[in-house]
Amino acid sequence: MPHTNSQYAKDRKVSRPGKKPAFLNKAKSKKSKSSTTASLSSAKSAAVDSAPLDPSIPANRQEQTALIRAFHAIEKKLASPGLTDPEERKKLLEERERLGGLKTYQEASVHGGDKSRGGESSKWLVKQIKELKIGLDVNKEKETKKVEPMILEDGTKVWPKVERRKLRLLDVGAIAGTAYAGYPWISTTSIDLNPQAPHVLKYNFFDFPVPQTEEEKFDIVALSLVINFEGSLVNRGHMLLHAHDYLLPNGYLYIVLPLPCLTNSRYLSHDRFSSILDSTGWDVVRKHDSAKLTYWLVRRKEGDGAKGDGKVWKREEVRSGIGRNNFVIVVKPGTEVERGVANAEQADAEQADAEEAKEQE
Repeated sequence: MPHTNSQYAKDRKVSRPGKKPAFLNKAKSKKSKSSTTASLSSAKSAAVDSAPLDPSIPANRQEQTALIRAFHAIEKKLASPGLTDPEERKKLLEERERLGGLKTYQEASVHGGDKSRGGESSKWLVKQIKELKIGLDVNKEKETKKVEPMILEDGTKVWPKVERRKLRLLDVGAIAGTAYAGYPWISTTSIDLNPQAPHVLKYNFFDFPVPQTEEEKFDIVALSLVINFEGSLVNRGHMLLHAHDYLLPNGYLYIVLPLPCLTNSRYLSHDRFSSILDSTGWDVVRKHDSAKLTYWLVRRKEGDGAKGDGKVWKREEVRSGIGRNNFVIVVKPGTEVERGVANAEQADAEQADAEEAKEQE
């Protein structure tokens, strides 16, 4: 093409109206369908060959994703209030076991089928940490004093290094403990009910030892896709209260939930969840909704509200309509942690059925 600054450009353009350079008229090369199919087949074979040789999980990512979706579909059916046939429930439970149950679901998640259980949610948190400058040791004198670079002999400017202490983070439900592995300035302690790596400690959140000194406490507790997997509705509220015990003053709690837990639940919405957080001793600092998840970064309140106001939050309908889910967080301060409740969605459905039956009596 002619340069637009050239005085002859206009004349050249007029001299060849409607014509294109030869290289633009050259036909594009076409690959045969069989060649394309062969390439895809070869790529698929390579992916399968490089996949982990673990008989408990599918070999490639596409099959891993299909497994996770099948698992979620079964859980949704089990949680449906319309499921009253014992035989149908038995078949669904058998199908879940045939797929491998929670263990296989977690392993598929670790190997990439479900990004939200790996590093995707950690990226949002790390972004907030940097923007909020959490962990930066900046005192008032440094804030008021203008920062100047050091100029070397060759004229190069060298800016003083930003001092950042290593953040301590407790990652609950970490599975393989890889979410924060790429951030050397974060010291992560990972726990999970069914660990998928040697460095992940096998603990229930309520049984993990509470720090006894300030040095042992954490800057952040991460509950990424954990509360929604807790089968006890009361324990979900206990998690919000129990997290205080692990944090430094002004420490942060990071919560990730499936978006429908707030947008399509009969009993929970963004506003109600925000009120529950406020009541359990948290100030909302940042929140964000993606296509599938909702992210919340909250900070411990100071003073008398540090551990909440003691209010009880029961199941109360905030929206009606067909097709809603039953996700709810019940808060009962001062009560004991419940044990032995395994299935979160089934617990939601069964309590909804029980309360509906009680209302009809």
